Amino acid sequence: MTSVIVIALKYQAPPDGRQLHVDTTGPRTAESLAARFHDVDSSGVPEDFIAYLQKMEESESGRAVREITYRALEAVEGKGADVGCGAGRAVADLVRLGKDAVGVDSSQAMVDAALVRFPHCHVVRGSAFELPFEDGELSWYRSERTFLHFGTPSEALSEARRVLRPGGTIVLADPDLASMVVSSRFPETTEAVKDAFCSAVPNPHAGTHSASHLADAGFTVVEVVPVMAALNDHASAFDVVLEPALTAALGKGAVSEEEAARWKDDLSDLSRRNAFTATATFFVTTARLG
Repeated sequence: MTSVIVIALKYQAPPDGRQLHVDTTGPRTAESLAARFHDVDSSGVPEDFIAYLQKMEESESGRAVREITYRALEAVEGKGADVGCGAGRAVADLVRLGKDAVGVDSSQAMVDAALVRFPHCHVVRGSAFELPFEDGELSWYRSERTFLHFGTPSEALSEARRVLRPGGTIVLADPDLASMVVSSRFPETTEAVKDAFCSAVPNPHAGTHSASHLADAGFTVVEVVPVMAALNDHASAFDVVLEPALTAALGKGAVSEEEAARWKDDLSDLSRRNAFTATATFFVTTARLG
């Protein structure tokens, strides 16, 4: 039986009584965050992507997902790669846990940030579609919130097969963006925001599709652990998912400025009354090669 892990976060109002405010009137870099993680270096604002990843890694749901991926690799020995390593948090954690880990990211800005933050780690620039490893060189392969940005995940999995030794372990952790649920009293706006967010990402259902993609690619012993993040913390929910989603919707014209303001005000009101909830589900999928 598959068990669902639920991570719940409590909301506490700011001690000085200030109201939370999300500015959607400035440059809509959040749409780029949704649509351009595959091309961070040419975005002109790589620091925005790095800041977003740091918010994610500091969130309770981010930590929970990472810990599950680490447990999946506990018994695996030998060299491995964290593909799409971003600013390097997971690489540093895996090294601390005694793993022979190499971080790989397609963005030089991400590689540079990872090396500044964790100079003791090995992080290199490389593509998930052309990894800098020999055939069968790796014992494990980890990727978190990366396949979400691959329009052709089968090509990345073919490359994963090439670099993994027989019996090697692969761990993929991605959300399904359609799993987002928000306690707004304007469900039509919520659906429009969610749909726009999904359409801004190449592979929005990566989490729920990873198992079938791995099976199609010839991996076996496929296991899935759903992790539902229940975000009662209004600020965290906006930081990690709602603001990028809403900004994508505004950028695509899926909602008007008036509808967006009404939706935000509604969520703020619910938060003030401790009645705010947002949920999203990640799927940690583990498999073996051959």
